[in-house]
Amino acid sequence: MGLSMSAYDELIREINELYEKTPRHIDGGILGSMTTWPHQIGVYAFMKFIHVNGNDPVLFPIVKECEEKLVRELGSLYNAEYGLYTSGGTESNILAVLAAIRATGNRVVVAPSTVHKSIDKACILLNCKLVKIPTNPLKPVDPVLLEKYIREYNPSLVVVTAGTTETGVVDPVEEVAEIALKYNVYLHVDAAYGGLLIPFLNKHGLIKTSLKIGRGVTSISVDMHKNGVAPIPSSILFFSNSELLENTCFEMEYMPAGRSCGLLGTRPGGAVIASYYTWRAIGLKGYEENALRMMNYTKYLYEELSKIRDVEVYPYTLPIIVFKSKRYGLELYKILWSKGFYLYKAPSLNALRIVLMPHHRREHLDRLLGVLRELHS
Repeated sequence: MGLSMSAYDELIREINELYEKTPRHIDGGILGSMTTWPHQIGVYAFMKFIHVNGNDPVLFPIVKECEEKLVRELGSLYNAEYGLYTSGGTESNILAVLAAIRATGNRVVVAPSTVHKSIDKACILLNCKLVKIPTNPLKPVDPVLLEKYIREYNPSLVVVTAGTTETGVVDPVEEVAEIALKYNVYLHVDAAYGGLLIPFLNKHGLIKTSLKIGRGVTSISVDMHKNGVAPIPSSILFFSNSELLENTCFEMEYMPAGRSCGLLGTRPGGAVIASYYTWRAIGLKGYEENALRMMNYTKYLYEELSKIRDVEVYPYTLPIIVFKSKRYGLELYKILWSKGFYLYKAPSLNALRIVLMPHHRREHLDRLLGVLRELHS
């Protein structure tokens, strides 16, 4: 039974009221979340294919076509040929652990203490032993210490991060890859945040690390709904060979394809198509410009915060600024939220975190700086 026009109008009114109460990225107040305002092409594609089940490539072959094109084209940045669409960094990380376990039968994983919590989730779900290497949140993991842990615990998989969630630190991927090769251990690089920044920053000499599949790196995760500017949920997990990719797949006899890869059953096919067309709309040049602009804003924010009395700012690697107020402590978090500035916490440093994203503009930062100057004057 359909809605009456008055009932329909009432629901629309209620939805619009909720929307007006919801923070929007383009307003500039969302400064701690690793999400962004999606590109209009991606939004259009998502809406056009909102009815499509991404888990049924036989009924909806456009999903498989776009996934394969995205893996091939985006994968060229990382020398990757094999990969699959996932719902985000968490699913990618869980699948990377699953692929290593299926390949080796070994359920030991070694990672720095700065690794994303989804690795903890993966090891709980897959009954793994997760051994964490004590790591300063402001520094990359120590390769010498990591090698010691590999010798002691004999893991199937080592996980490092190219842009840690809390501080944006980039672990020494190439050095760890050499160690992984030496001990015949799989290496997964969680580049959910840094994946669409590091290749361009490396090109311009702003960061030493490069992200490449092979030569010890067996998998890399890259989120399209972060710096890829695609609608949520959108991510790609790349593998060094087809066997590891196959380890993420399951038999699904009742489905037309007979199998399914990834953790989700029914999944938004519109997100896959939107990711591909967002990639096409922005292009390599656009992503490069985004990365450089974000780093310029980060440098500006770091310098201006450093001038504010009673504010301590920590060094940065990627467009993530961590700082603390000597006057307010973590109470500053509540104060800023009450004023419409949505920063996140950096708990291990008892500090606050600002994540620069593609939607940010200089005026957004200046508004925040103005409030911080006033509070610390």
